[in-house]
Amino acid sequence: MTAPSPFLADQPTVALTGATGFLGLHSIECFLQAGFAVRALTRREQPDRDGVTWVRGDLEDEAALNTLMSGAQILVHMAALTKALSRDIFFDVNVGGTKRVLTTAKHQGIARVIHVSSLAAREPQLSHYGASKAASELLLSARDWPFSWTIVRPPAIYGPGDKEILKLLTATRFGILPAPGRKTNRFAMIHGHDMAMALVAFAHGGNEKAIVEVDDRKPGGYTLGDIAAALPSGRVRKPFIIPLPFPILGFIGLINGILAALSRRPAMLTLSTARYLCHSDWTARSSRRPSLENWAPQFDLKAGLEDTIGWYRKNGLL
Repeated sequence: MTAPSPFLADQPTVALTGATGFLGLHSIECFLQAGFAVRALTRREQPDRDGVTWVRGDLEDEAALNTLMSGAQILVHMAALTKALSRDIFFDVNVGGTKRVLTTAKHQGIARVIHVSSLAAREPQLSHYGASKAASELLLSARDWPFSWTIVRPPAIYGPGDKEILKLLTATRFGILPAPGRKTNRFAMIHGHDMAMALVAFAHGGNEKAIVEVDDRKPGGYTLGDIAAALPSGRVRKPFIIPLPFPILGFIGLINGILAALSRRPAMLTLSTARYLCHSDWTARSSRRPSLENWAPQFDLKAGLEDTIGWYRKNGLL
């Protein structure tokens, strides 16, 4: 668990971008529990909540960014596009938006910045998304900023509210689990609550000017076979794993990309993301694991899946 904040007497304010996304909603909860006042950027009207000040706007709205960060001590930048019609759009938002956020943080006197990147940034040649996240990391690491900073690369994040792993679990109804690339591909994972609590821990300092990779501390990560084995008995049908080699998944992604361009609606699976999905190793590197004395993951995979599936069932999604 995260230690009590040293700023509690003054109730520090944390500014969040990407606050309405899956990780963002978990982060709001965890920062409030840690004693922070939360200021959160949103593009749509949100219900009132004690301790949270919603700021209407987006990463292109400089006035909203100034309002978001005015008087805040810490910025957690989570907002990013995960699907787009082109490489240029990925860079316009994920790099251009990050540049505006960091510039505003400098002008508003933010003391600490936590930039939530992605393991995809480790292999920027594989996907447009990964290339844009790698470029956004350079905005921090290549300059001398007046604030302290840490770049955090999460792995696959799952938990209550996540829609991506829901797609995989839905496939188990038919007794199958598609495996991009090969069944032996490995990847790291972390429960959304644990990831959000790690962000709270990073907000307290340490790991400065570092790029860190956070996971649930399972050595070597997981395969889809490990996920299938960890599914709660009797709750979800144990699936048969079907590998989807890159030629197959890439072709599907190519067709999706063409249809997305014609309809002007971005697709999640494109040729670019197929390359990323089929990569053999998305595990966290031990050399980049952070030093967080007051944080440890609370969910292993089995407990995390039980918690996630229970939430899906309670909300009629599975």
